[in-house]
Amino acid sequence: MFHYASHNKSAQKMTNDHPFKITVCFEERPGGGLRVWSEDIPGLVLSSSSVDRVLEDVKAALEAIISHDLKEPIVVEPLEDIRRALAREGVIDERPIVPGPKEYVAYRH
Repeated sequence: MFHYASHNKSAQKMTNDHPFKITVCFEERPGGGLRVWSEDIPGLVLSSSSVDRVLEDVKAALEAIISHDLKEPIVVEPLEDIRRALAREGVIDERPIVPGPKEYVAYRH
């Protein structure tokens, strides 16, 4: 069972006025596509040959995991345009990603 709040002191202190930052790692998959994981959110692992599919699923996956654990609706937003950041880092093509950690913010809805 996933116990996010017990592992993350920031989540325990989260209020409407004090969101917390989540670092999400994006890695290019051998043969194409993208893999996503986070040391901040145990249980977050996404992988697909479709970069677009993974990028679309990150926000929803973070919201579902954290909301389930905290037993209330949580909204998650990227701190920057992820596709642009991945392209800038050379992880994907300009339209199609860049590896490395990216930050999200979570707050009570």
